[in-house]
This record gives sequence, C-alpha cells and structure tokens, in this order.
Amino acid sequence: MAKPLLLALTLLCPFAHSFDLPPTGPETIPATATRSSAVSDVALVRSRYVLSMLSVDSSAFEQLNAKSAKYAATLQPDGRWPDIDYKSTVLTDWATSEHLQRTLVMEKAARLYCNGGHTNDALESKALAALKAWTTHDYQNPNWWWNEIGVPELIGEIANLMWPHIPSDELLKVTKIMRRSDWHRVPRTGANLTWEVIIEIARGCLENSPDLVGEGYERMYKEIRIVSTSEDGIQQDYSFHQHKAQIHSGGYGLNFADDVGRFVSFAWGTRFQLPPDGMAIFSSYLLDGEQWFVRGNIIDYSTVGRSITRRGNIVVPHDPSARPMFSSGPAYILGNAVALLAAEPTPRRRELLDFAARLSGKAGTPDFIGNKQFWCSDFMAHRRRGFYTSVKLLSARTLNGELIDGEGIKSQHLSDGVNLLYLTGNEYTDIFPVWDWTKLPGTTAIQETLETGETDPIAARGITTFDGGVSDGVYGMAAMDLARGSLSAKKAWFFFDNSYVALGSGITLRGNSGRDVITDVNQPLLAGNVFTSLTLHRIPAGTFTYNSANTVWVYHNHVGYIFSPNTRMFLSIGPQSGKWSDIGTGSNQPITLSVFDLWIDHGRSPQNATYQYIVLPNVCKRHFLAALFWGCSGFKLDSWWLCGHGGLGWMKG
Repeated sequence: MAKPLLLALTLLCPFAHSFDLPPTGPETIPATATRSSAVSDVALVRSRYVLSMLSVDSSAFEQLNAKSAKYAATLQPDGRWPDIDYKSTVLTDWATSEHLQRTLVMEKAARLYCNGGHTNDALESKALAALKAWTTHDYQNPNWWWNEIGVPELIGEIANLMWPHIPSDELLKVTKIMRRSDWHRVPRTGANLTWEVIIEIARGCLENSPDLVGEGYERMYKEIRIVSTSEDGIQQDYSFHQHKAQIHSGGYGLNFADDVGRFVSFAWGTRFQLPPDGMAIFSSYLLDGEQWFVRGNIIDYSTVGRSITRRGNIVVPHDPSARPMFSSGPAYILGNAVALLAAEPTPRRRELLDFAARLSGKAGTPDFIGNKQFWCSDFMAHRRRGFYTSVKLLSARTLNGELIDGEGIKSQHLSDGVNLLYLTGNEYTDIFPVWDWTKLPGTTAIQETLETGETDPIAARGITTFDGGVSDGVYGMAAMDLARGSLSAKKAWFFFDNSYVALGSGITLRGNSGRDVITDVNQPLLAGNVFTSLTLHRIPAGTFTYNSANTVWVYHNHVGYIFSPNTRMFLSIGPQSGKWSDIGTGSNQPITLSVFDLWIDHGRSPQNATYQYIVLPNVCKRHFLAALFWGCSGFKLDSWWLCGHGGLGWMKG
C-alpha cells in the first residue's frame, strides 16, 4: 500500500512539499529514530487518512462535484444554510449536524480538484467559511455523543482535509472542540472508546504531534482483545457486545471494525503499527465474526441493536458524498477497511482479499458457506450460496435489547427466536416502521399488545438456560426455551444445505388473558406474486386463513414454505403503514409499504400447542413443485427431516 501512496502524494498540489516520508514497507521503525522521523510517521498517517476519504473514481467525483456545487451555491454570506435547523435538539439524527456534513462534502471536492492538478479557490473559500461559521457558534446537542464524538470526528476530518492551509486561529478553534473528546476523563468502552481514540489521533495529525498519535494508537490497541461476556468488546466467539451482554456486531461492533480497521492500515509500516498478536485477533474478528453476518449490502438486522430504528442501515453504500455517520459513506465502511488491510501483508490475507471482493460485489469471488453458533451471544448464523439465515435467542446469559435516547420503542421481541431470511439482502430494507412488531419472523408471541408481563421487557435478561445451538461448521441446530411473562414455548431450528425445519411445542399462555398467540414464519417486503397449494392462481392482496387436513404450501419471492396437516395459517398480502417515529427518533411522516406476512395461529390462551414447518430458500417455483410431488408429497414429520437432510440435495438455487 505504501508505494502506490507515494505516487498519489505527488499529486497533492501545494501540500506535497510538507510531507517528509519515512522509508516504506511493513518493518517497524527502530526506537532510536529521530524526532524528525517520528513527525514523518505522523505525516504518513495523516496522508493515508486523507487519501482514504477521497475517491479517484470519475463517477464518484461527479457525484461529489454536483453536491458540493449545490451546497456552495446555497451557502449564505454568514457561512450557514437557510434550510438547516440550527436550533434542533433531536438526540440521534441531529439536523444541525448536516452543516458539517455539507462542509465535509465541499472540502472533499475541493481537495480532489487539487489532487487532480487544479484548484477551486471559490469552493475552498466556501468550505472554510462554513467551517468558521460552525466554530464561531459552536453548536451543541443535549446528547453527549454529538458533543464529544460526532462533532469532533466530523470537524477533525474537515480540518485534516484542509491541512496545512487552514488558518492557525481556525485550527486552534477546531482542536479546542476536538479536546472535548477525552477518553482519559470518562471511562469509555468498546466502540465509544475507539471513536474518541481516533479523534485523538486525528488531532495529533493536525498538531504534528507524535506523542498524541502514539498515545491514541496505544489505547486503541489495548481494546483489540478478547473480553468476558459481561464486558463490551470482542467476545470469545468473535461476536461483539456493547451495553452489556447483547450482540451488537452490526451496530457498535461494525463501527469498531470500520474505524479500527482503517486506522490500523494508516499506521502500517510506521512506529505506530499494530503488533502481530493484536493483528491476529483483529483479523479473526473480521473473518470469524463480522464476515458471518453480511449478505448483499446489509449486515444482519438482528445484530444492529437499536440501530434497526434508523433508516438506511447498509454496510456497502456507494454514495461517495455520504456522511461518516447514520449512514456511512464508502470511505468509512467495512469494505474500505477490509480492502485497506488486505493490501498489506496481514495475517489471513487471502481470506481478507476474498471478503473485500465479496463486499465490493466482485464476480467470481468464492462463496462463504457454513454454520456457526455464536455461543457468547445466543446467535446462530447459517450461510449458503443462495441464502443466509439466522436465529437470535434469549437466555439467562444475554439481554434482549435496549431502549436508549428514544430508539427501540417496540423491541420487546427482538431476541425471541427472530429468524430472518435473506436471499439478496434486500428482503427487509427499511421495512421496520411498518412491521407488525407482534409478528417478528420466527417468534412466538402474544397478539394485540407488546406487553409481556415483565417489568422491563426490552432490557430484560432471559430467565432460561436451555437456549443455544450446536454446529459442526456446516450444519446446525438452534433451540430455545422461551419464557416471556405468562407465555412459554419450546422452539427449535434445524439447518441443512437447501432447507431448514422449524419446530415448536409446549406453547402455553398461563392465566386468564384470553389473548391470541401466533408464531410468525416470515414478514418481509412483498416481492412478486404469491401462490399456495389451495388455489390455482396467484393470491390477490388481502388476508387469508387456511386450515387444511392436508399439507399446505406457500410460495413467495423464490422461497417455499411447507406446513404440516391441520395447521391453522394466516397469510397477509398488501400495504402496511407506520412511521419511523413509532419505533425511534426518525421522521413522523407516515409511510406505506407492501408486505408479505405468513403466520401460524395457536388460538386464544393455547395450552401445549405445537407447530412444524419447513422453509426452502432460493428455489424456483418449478423446482419447488417438483420437490413436493416427487420428493416430499404426503410426508409426515419424520419424512420432513429426511427431506431437509438429504432429499432436496439435488436442487440447485
């Protein structure tokens, strides 16, 4: 990576002369190196940091150029924009922060002009005016995170892009704001800590301080370790916990992977390089943890925590002007971090290269296939060429979820055996405001209410211990002893090559509530026609009940669902409405989406009810029907097992 950067650095217009570069290569610089070489190491970290934010792709530059021109044209003489709410107090998606996002876009475009051998003094002046407007007013939010992490990170990126021509008085204002991020003062953990550490490194780059940069890297590297399940950070199974024992691999853990990965690559070949033992752990975290949860351009929504209430949760964005937070742009995300690390002689480099290629959508990349039980997080992931599915469980070892800063209002059932199924990764994109949250895929739950009878059902710790799974790395079985308030059930999933089986028994609602209990099979976005074994034509929009003495099947979007005889099923097809503000802090504007929802009705106050169904993902309708007629017709439960275990092995996607 270092040698190509030397060529890129020669294009950095008037900035190139200020970089005193050290020898390239992965070797660590000797302790006897001079102060001058230490400053040179800082310069190399800074140059890599800046270059990582800039795309050389022509279409990306065009997008950035168009947005920056729009922002520059609408900037007022006082350095602010007329359409931004500078009095916003929203805790999460803070409208006022859009000012810094736009400033960052303008400065990126200005820097790319410069790197291309041209200058755009007018755009540079506009970006500086916008930066000065912010530092003059020093906008702050009631949420500490914005003041101590969000704003310092954004303003540090802008200033590093402007370095070294940012005026000295402005630089002092910027670094003063960045000093609010102080991991010495408040004992942060996990991703919150690494955010503050990279802010210190960015400030060290602005101040040409090897001591600041070195201290930041040293503290970051201490966080690359295996922790206990009661601690925030990388778990023994390479899942990630934040805010106690709950999986956050797609939330805080994804931020941890993105930021640590980028900054480890920036330090390669300098005195700040990550030691080999830390690099081995971090490589395993990416490959034995994060890699398991990605499908298409998303990371499994069951791993994102309360971020599920935020619009646009994707792991592979393509808009180069996108913000580094909520949601990230390409420069800040997992694909970039993995690609940067794969460019160096890192441990398991071949696997990192393949992972980076899959994240970028490169054709011909080997598939990542297997089954893994993340025992620290009560989570099973099952990967095949044509699909990915997972089950999220709850036990006495883990927490259900969280409701923080108004995010996660309807999260009562997110760990009750949620079984999401992805073929492309787009099956649930931004569906969450319109979801029926009493019917989450895979869960068995009381209807008509989200109350479970528990004091705090969202932040609840499970009360049962027979919850988890067994895996040989290829196939797996997950089981759950569900006990939420007055509802109890035994639930299990068996994962095979081309199918999986879901079984339930002992479904009992105690007391005299008289409420209905259902098990939801799936609730994705509606995509194409729906067919069943009980009709000759596609099913129109509406809600339908089926209770046949024979086997019933349903087919939707390349997925077949097969139910045992005498199963009382409901199928809903059509529009569902809601608002992001119903589940978090997003927009209060109503939205409507077309949804497919399939569930089993156990009746009111069931006693020892059961269910059995099989799911065949990524199968064309013709193969699905062939399997039914020639492989599984008239089967009972024991032959379902045989069908899933081997009888469908001949089917191809």
